Amino acid sequence: MVNFLGTILDIRNVKIETFWVETDEEKERPYFWKYWMKLPKRGQIGIFFGAWYTKLMNDYIKGDVNEVEFQYKLTRIVNFEKMLADDGAVIVKLWVHFSKDEQMKKLKKLSKEKKLTDEAKKRAFWNYENYKKIIDCAEKTIRFTDRAESRWYLIEAKDKQFRELKAVQIIYEHLKNLNLVLAKEQINIWVKHFPNPILEKLDLNKSVKESTYNKKMDEYRERINELMWKAYRNKISTILVFEGWDAAGKGGAIRRLASAMDIRLLRVMSVSAPNEEERSYHYLWRFWKYIPMYGFTTIFDRSWYGRVLVECVEKFATYQEIERSYEEIVDFENNLVSSNVVVIKFWLHIDKEEQLKRFKEREQTEWKNYKITEEDWRNREKWDKYMMAANDMIFRTSSKDCPWFISGS
Repeated sequence: MVNFLGTILDIRNVKIETFWVETDEEKERPYFWKYWMKLPKRGQIGIFFGAWYTKLMNDYIKGDVNEVEFQYKLTRIVNFEKMLADDGAVIVKLWVHFSKDEQMKKLKKLSKEKKLTDEAKKRAFWNYENYKKIIDCAEKTIRFTDRAESRWYLIEAKDKQFRELKAVQIIYEHLKNLNLVLAKEQINIWVKHFPNPILEKLDLNKSVKESTYNKKMDEYRERINELMWKAYRNKISTILVFEGWDAAGKGGAIRRLASAMDIRLLRVMSVSAPNEEERSYHYLWRFWKYIPMYGFTTIFDRSWYGRVLVECVEKFATYQEIERSYEEIVDFENNLVSSNVVVIKFWLHIDKEEQLKRFKEREQTEWKNYKITEEDWRNREKWDKYMMAANDMIFRTSSKDCPWFISGS
């Protein structure tokens, strides 16, 4: 049926992906990484033959995943599909079904015609022998993940022409009313400003003596290097996120931290505005690309939080998009943490007067001139709006497993 769909669609605009055997690269990343990497661009169609359901269902049937893990991972799938649907994706899920007797008839026919490899035959007969378990698992899965934004459709598979026609009809019904022009409603209200804002209460007068600083830094450098290699041996990835005001010292902090790390295990990503290719996917896609392999560390100089900071203040996203982004980001980070990834987030804070002092110093120091731009001055004019957005961001995205660490700098 996948082959059939490939013949009736313009293949230039269709991605057909299969997920049978995990590659070594996929095994070294969180579960959803490979699916993010295979997503079609906006305007394209993706046909996934075996996707985020297949491995989970097989593991559950084999007993490698218990009931609690199964329900938890199904919830992750629901969140993933909702995230894509909220971003404008049309999701159609087809379960192609026939009876156990029909399955055996087809297996005998294919075996007689020698159309099955030994591996395919082994897999097919395993499916037959575990038919009841597969059906029970499928019913649980379909009931739990059948949502308004990502419906399941059952297709009777006995007759080839019937199943192909029904699949085409289902896809057609979903696409014919698709609104290809999505109106962008500009943000006309700010996200709620929670009481007792966090950043305004931060003590910015704390300091440390240079002798103490040097002694502690030497101790921490040695310890960090040891822990990096321990994480590598235990296949635990680390992601460090640095956010904060312009001139707050993010670059300096990252350089000092990186100097304590073995460069072979480290990657530093400096995040700027998304390019044309990145804008053709969900905003989290470009960050999934740089999730480190198990055992390695990635430092993000600015990150996915631009969605609820710059895009919020500059009205690059609608109010509705910003509101759901808080939940999407929390889910994204929880997804990483549940996949052997440590996520540590830093907000480096200064007040408005200190930023002005540092801006002027950059203008007056020849070798620091490159650090100050017209955009820095323009962003400074919106200080209060950025402060409101930062307070809300910290309040709504700080969790037990991924808290924010806030420091005056």
